[in-house]
Amino acid sequence: MKKILYLLIAGVLFMGCEDFLDSDPLTQKTSANYPQTRADAEQLMAGIYTIMSSLQHRADESPFFIWEIASDDKLGGGGLNDVKAQAYETFQFSDNEMTLWPWATLYRGIHRANFALEVIDNVPDEQVSPALKNQFKGEAKFLRAWFYWQLNTIFNEVPLKLTSEAINLPAASADDIYGQIASDLKAAIELMPNVPYTSTQQGRVTKWAAQGLMARCFLFYTGFYGRESITLPEGGSVTRANVIAWLEDLVANSGHRLVDDFHELWPYTNSLTIGDYDYIQNYMAETGKSLLYAADNGARNPEAIFVQQFNNFAAWDIDRGYSNTYQLFFALRGLQHVSGTFPFAGGWGQGNSVPESLVNQWLEDEPNDPRLWASVLDIEAELSGYQKGQWDFVMESNYWGKKIHGIAVKTEQGQYFDSYSHLMYGTQNNNQLGHTDDLMFIRYADVLLMLSELKEDASYMNEVRARAGLDPVDYTLENLQKERRYELAFEGLRWNDMRRWGAEYTTEHLEHQEGVAILDFGEWTTHSALHPSGYTARYNATQGFFPIPFSQIRLSEGLLEQNAGYTEGGLGLYQGY
Repeated sequence: MKKILYLLIAGVLFMGCEDFLDSDPLTQKTSANYPQTRADAEQLMAGIYTIMSSLQHRADESPFFIWEIASDDKLGGGGLNDVKAQAYETFQFSDNEMTLWPWATLYRGIHRANFALEVIDNVPDEQVSPALKNQFKGEAKFLRAWFYWQLNTIFNEVPLKLTSEAINLPAASADDIYGQIASDLKAAIELMPNVPYTSTQQGRVTKWAAQGLMARCFLFYTGFYGRESITLPEGGSVTRANVIAWLEDLVANSGHRLVDDFHELWPYTNSLTIGDYDYIQNYMAETGKSLLYAADNGARNPEAIFVQQFNNFAAWDIDRGYSNTYQLFFALRGLQHVSGTFPFAGGWGQGNSVPESLVNQWLEDEPNDPRLWASVLDIEAELSGYQKGQWDFVMESNYWGKKIHGIAVKTEQGQYFDSYSHLMYGTQNNNQLGHTDDLMFIRYADVLLMLSELKEDASYMNEVRARAGLDPVDYTLENLQKERRYELAFEGLRWNDMRRWGAEYTTEHLEHQEGVAILDFGEWTTHSALHPSGYTARYNATQGFFPIPFSQIRLSEGLLEQNAGYTEGGLGLYQGY
C-alpha cells in the first residue's frame, strides 16, 4: 500500500487572490499559542509540503508545466481551447491573471515556511528534540528556497519576503534572491542529518536534496545572470568549489545510486502492466534483462533525491492535487477507449507532443541510445489502435512523451483500468484522481551530470552513458549539453538548462521547432511560432520570463513593474489559435 506521508490541514489550503504576497493564518493559531506539541510541529511542516500538491492541483498553470512547454522538447498542443498551453509556447499570456495561480500559491508556501521558522522553537524540547527541530528548520528553509527558485525562473525578480508580517515589498534583485536561496540551502545542508537516504523518512527533504538543489540554482544563476559565485546575505559566498564539494559528498555518502536500467525509472515497467507492454517485452527479450519499476509497490527508488509524492486521498477541487495530475494533463487525448492507448492511459493531451526535430536530432547524435524510445512514444509504431487527429486537437505530432504519463492496466479477464494504481494501491477508478506516481524533481543522474559540468570531468557523464550501454565520450560542453538533453528529457529541466547556456543557444534550439510536421484538427500541416514575431524575437523580448499577474502589480501600489515584453498595449497577449 502506498504510504500517506503528509496530512491535510483543514481550512488553510483555499486561497483568495486579492492579497499581495498572499499569506494565510493557520486557522486561529498564532505564534503566541502554536505550536506546542509534536503533533502541532508535524502539522506545521505538513502545511508547507501541501503547497506542492496545491500548486499542481491546476497543473497547467504550474512552473513545471510552463518549463516543459516553453522548451524545445515540447509543443504547446492540446484542445483548441487549451489556450494556456498554447500561450506558453512563445512566451505570451492568455489573460491578465494567467500566472496568478503559481504566484499566489508559491507565496502562500513562502509565508508558511516563514511562519514555521519563526515559531518552531516554541515547542518544548520534551515534545520535539533539538535535533528534530533542526530537521524541521532545514526542511522549511529548503522548501522556501524551492519556492523562490520557481518564482524566479517564471517571473525573474520578485519580492523577497522573509517574515510572516503582512507587508508590501518591491522586487528584489536576482543577486539578493539567489543570495537568500543559497543561504537557505547552505543552512539546510548544515541542519539536516548526515545519514544515508535510507535512514530518512520517505518523502521528506534531506541534506542530499539540498545539495542537489544548490547545484541547480548555482548553475542557473551563474549561467543566466553571468556571475562567478553567489554572495550570501550573512557574508561570504557560495563558490563553484563549494558546490563541487557538496555534490561529491552526496555521491560518496548519500547512498543514492543509478537504477540498473533506464526503463525502470518509469511507471510503464510496473509489475501489473509490464507483462502486457510489447515494447518492454521485446526490449527484455533482446537484452536478456528482467525489468521492474524502481518504485513498484511503494519501493524507494534509489535514484530519487527530491520528489513530490501523491496518495489515495485525491478528490475534486483542491484535493485533486493529491493525485499526480501531470499524468492526466500529459496523457494522450483520451477521447477513445483505453484499449487504443494501452499501456498508456487517456487524458487531456496538453503539452506532451514532442516535435520531430528532437527525435531526428537524437537519432543523428545517438542512433543506438535506448533512452530515445524509453522516453518517446512513436504512436505509429506502438499504438496502431490509437486514433490521432481528434476533432479539436491542435499541434499534435506523431511523438509523445512517455515519462510522465498515466499508465493503464489490463486484467487477465481483459478488463482495462485507466491507472494501475487502482489495483496496486486502491486508488479511485477515475482517470482524473487515480494516478499516484512520484514527480521527480532531482534524481541521481542529474547530480552526476551537474558534477561533470562543474568539474569539466567526463567520468560522471560517462557513468550515466554506461547505464544506457553507450560508449564513453570526452568532456566538452557540447557533449554535456547533449547528454543532459537526452538523459533528462521531459523532466522539467531542459528549459532552464537552455537559458543558462545563453540566448544564442536558446534561440537556435527554439527555432528547430519551426516547420515540424503537426496535425491540426486531423489534418497534417507544419508548425510555426504562435506569436507573429517568432521564437527568437519573443525570447529576446522576454528572456523567457512570463508576466507578473496584473492584479498583483495593481495591489503592490506602484512597488512592482511588469516584466519586459508585456508592458505595451496588447504586447504578448495571445490572440488564439
